[in-house]
Amino acid sequence: MRDRFSDSAGFARALAAFVFALHSTQSTLAAAPPDGPAAIEAGPFAITPTAGVETRHRDNIYLQQDNGTDSWIYLARPTLNVLAQDRNNTYQLNYQGEAAWYQVSRHNDDNDYFDNTISGEAHMEFSERWIAEGFVSWAALHEDRGTGLSEGLIGEVLPKPIEYDQGDVAGSLQLGSQDDVGWLLLKAGYMERQYQNFKELTRPRDRDETTLDATFFHPVAPKTDILAQYTFKRIHYPNPFEDIAQLDSDENTVSLGAQWEITPNLTSTAKASYIDKDFKDSSRADWDGLGWTLELLMQPREQDTILVTSTRHPEETTLQGNFIKREVFTATWTHQWSDRVYSELGGLLGQDNYAQSFDNREDDIFNASLKVGYEFRRWVNVYTGYAYDRKNSNVENLSYRDYVFNLGVEFSL
Repeated sequence: MRDRFSDSAGFARALAAFVFALHSTQSTLAAAPPDGPAAIEAGPFAITPTAGVETRHRDNIYLQQDNGTDSWIYLARPTLNVLAQDRNNTYQLNYQGEAAWYQVSRHNDDNDYFDNTISGEAHMEFSERWIAEGFVSWAALHEDRGTGLSEGLIGEVLPKPIEYDQGDVAGSLQLGSQDDVGWLLLKAGYMERQYQNFKELTRPRDRDETTLDATFFHPVAPKTDILAQYTFKRIHYPNPFEDIAQLDSDENTVSLGAQWEITPNLTSTAKASYIDKDFKDSSRADWDGLGWTLELLMQPREQDTILVTSTRHPEETTLQGNFIKREVFTATWTHQWSDRVYSELGGLLGQDNYAQSFDNREDDIFNASLKVGYEFRRWVNVYTGYAYDRKNSNVENLSYRDYVFNLGVEFSL
């Protein structure tokens, strides 16, 4: 299932300004890791292109409850990273694409797609106690058939996937450091999503989100901090359905938790939250309740890495109800069998409750996957995998099962 994060004049200006700042910076190259993709040195920049090709077979490409349609799918994934570094400051431009061609299309459908994402990042350390980061991206994406706004029978009737553009701008400022009594992390972000086809269905689901976040960390041990966090999110739908209550809302979240360091670059986090969601339209029922976030990283042995995550939070609805109360638990175990052979075993359990839906909709979601890879050379990685995806819904025509087999190769310099 996909739910990935539209272009506007302000967003375009921000992207142009970021590119200009990047090209005008006097910087030196960061050394490419010896066991990773090699970079091309071009003046002050390190350019790292990679590419992947994959063959995939799916049993139920429309995610239908009965009479699923299977198809072979052929994918190509080009990526490009441009990195510049000046002491501890880094600046990056990234491109990521994914093109897919379906062997089988029913009712003369066009299932093929070509997703593109362009992003820029900046990390600037003015001192040990003043660290700023910025992020900007634009993406032209799609929703897989049977997901998002094309759930159920809608996904079978539409002649092609639903497409949307999404722009994101975000920044953060860290004040203080782990050596102080406490340190503050401030964040701000803006997201705008605009659907590009089937406007009668999708235009009222265009939305933008503004997020403000402040987190205070207090060290209680050399590698452990307790934290207090406040997050405000304003969600706006600029083109609502006529004669239907608007979905605009404000979310206020207060969280308490802890963060601890596994390695200098990896941390685990546990937070408990109180969430209050207020709708602008009084005909929609407000909600408040408990939420949580857990990201637990463990390395019981050098060759094993286990990542466990769990969240409970409100999510914007697709077609029913006021919003979705979503609970998700995931676990991933990565094992390095040798210098070249590795495996990844993953699982997901989730439940979606559609608040105030006319049919009291509730979905149970399960996913299991296995991937085995062989690093044939430093610049060639071959992998194969199998996944099982299932959704059980109490609403007719929304349950499905899907079996996915894939075989792929990743290339780099």
